[in-house]
Amino acid sequence: MQTIRWGMLGCGAVTEQKSGPAFQKIVGSSLVAVMGRNGDHAADYAKRHGVPRWYDDASRLIQDPEVDAIYIATPPNAHLDYTLQAARAGKPIYVEKPMGLSFEHSRKMVDFCKEAGVPLFSAYYRRALPKFMQIRKMLADGAIGTVRAVTVLLYQRPIGDDLNGSSWRVKPEIAGGGRFHDVGCHTLDLLDWYFGPIVEATGIAGRQENDYPAEDIVSGSWKFAGGVQGSGMWVFNAWSDYDRVEVIGTKGNLSFSVQDLEAPIEIVSEGESRTLGVPEPPQHVAQPLIQTIVDTLQGKGTCPSTGESAMRTDWVMSQLTN
Repeated sequence: MQTIRWGMLGCGAVTEQKSGPAFQKIVGSSLVAVMGRNGDHAADYAKRHGVPRWYDDASRLIQDPEVDAIYIATPPNAHLDYTLQAARAGKPIYVEKPMGLSFEHSRKMVDFCKEAGVPLFSAYYRRALPKFMQIRKMLADGAIGTVRAVTVLLYQRPIGDDLNGSSWRVKPEIAGGGRFHDVGCHTLDLLDWYFGPIVEATGIAGRQENDYPAEDIVSGSWKFAGGVQGSGMWVFNAWSDYDRVEVIGTKGNLSFSVQDLEAPIEIVSEGESRTLGVPEPPQHVAQPLIQTIVDTLQGKGTCPSTGESAMRTDWVMSQLTN
C-alpha cells in the first residue's frame, strides 16, 4: 500500500490530541473515516479534523472499501468484537490499551488475527518515544551493570469523575478494572519491553474507599523469564501523586517516571549520581508508534507494540488483581 487509509472506531478524548491527528501527519497515512455511536459527535469530529466520512455504525466503517486499516479507540469492552469484525474483513488492526477487557479477550483477539492472517498492533506508544528508548539502550549497554530487580511505585489522588461514578475507567464491565488497568498497564508493558516476558506474578487488589466498583489499590511481585525480579504498589486513593520506577543493577540504580514524559532520568552508577534530560515529547504522543505501524504495513519497518506483547501485559494484570 502506498498510502494506508485508516478508519477510526471511537471519537473520544484519547483521539483528539494523542492519536487522531497523527494519522493525517504521517507520510503514507491518511484518516479517511471515523465512527461514533453518536452520529452528531462523529460528524463534528470529522469536520474539525478534516476527515472525509463519518459513520454511526461500526460495521459500515469496517466494510468501507476505501478503508485499509482499522484503529479501535473505544473503551476496552468493545475491543474484542470490533477486532473480530475487522479481522474477518482482512484489515490490519491498531487497538487502544489495555488491549482486552480481560486476558481471555486478548487471547481470543491474538488467536483470531493469527488465523485470519491479519496484523494486530496495540497502542503502547511509550515504546516509540525517545525517553523510553533511551532507557532501554542504557540498560542494554550495561549502564548499571547486570539488572537484578525493579520496583514500581505509583500513587495518585482520587479523580473527581471517578468519585462521582461517571467515569467508565472505574467500571470493570467497561474498562476491565480501574485506574490500575488504565495507567498501570503502561509500566508493565515497558518492563516487558526492557526485560522480556514476565513468567510468574502474584498480587493483591482491594477496594479501600468503596467509592466505585473497581479496585483502588494493587500490590504484587513478579519474575521475568531472564531471572530479574520485580515488585510494585499502585495506590489510587493517596493524598498526592508520585510515580517512580527504580531498576537495581550490580553497578548502580536507574530511576524514571512513566507518567511524566518530560521528567528526567536519574542514574547512580558506582557512586556517581547524574540526572539526564530527555527530549520533549511530540505534540501527538502516539505519532512515533503509529509511524512504525505504517512502516510495518508498507514492508519497511517493525512495530515494537504487537498484539502478543499487549496480551502478555493483560495476563500480568490478571495475575496481580485476581
